[in-house]
Amino acid sequence: MKKIVLLFAMMLMSISGFAQAQEIVNSYKNNPGIQMIELNKGMLEMIASAAKTDEEKEALKSVEGMTMGMINSDELVPEIIGKLEVLESQGYSRINVNKDDAQANVFAKKDGDFITEIVMVAKARGNNVLALIKGKFNADQMESLIKR
Repeated sequence: MKKIVLLFAMMLMSISGFAQAQEIVNSYKNNPGIQMIELNKGMLEMIASAAKTDEEKEALKSVEGMTMGMINSDELVPEIIGKLEVLESQGYSRINVNKDDAQANVFAKKDGDFITEIVMVAKARGNNVLALIKGKFNADQMESLIKR
C-alpha cells in the first residue's frame, strides 16, 4: 500500500511540474503587454514543411504543441523569468544562453534521454519572446528549436 501511495505522489509531482509551466505561460495570455499564439501539431507540420534545413524539419516534427508570446514590455521579462525559476525545483534544468545580441533563459524538462518540454524567455534584436514547447526531442533538436 505504501508503494502505491508513493507512486501516486510521484505521479502528482510530475503532473504538477507540467501544470506549473503551463499555468505560468497561461497567466500571461490576457496580459496587454504580450501577444500570445498557440500552434497545434497541424500548424507545426506546415511550418516544418517550409523549414530551411533537414535539421530544422526534424526538430519541428518532434514538437507536439507550442505556445509563443511576443513580449512588448521590457519590464515583464524579469517578472516572467522570476516566475519560471520555480521550475528548477520541479525537475527542470536551467540553461542561460548569451550569444551576440541575443539572451535566453531556457528551462528544460527531461524524460530519460529526451527533452519533453522547453520554457524559454528570449531577448534578441529588440524582441522579447516567451515560448512553451512540448514534444519529445534530443539535445540537438532542442538547440535547433532555440536558434529558430
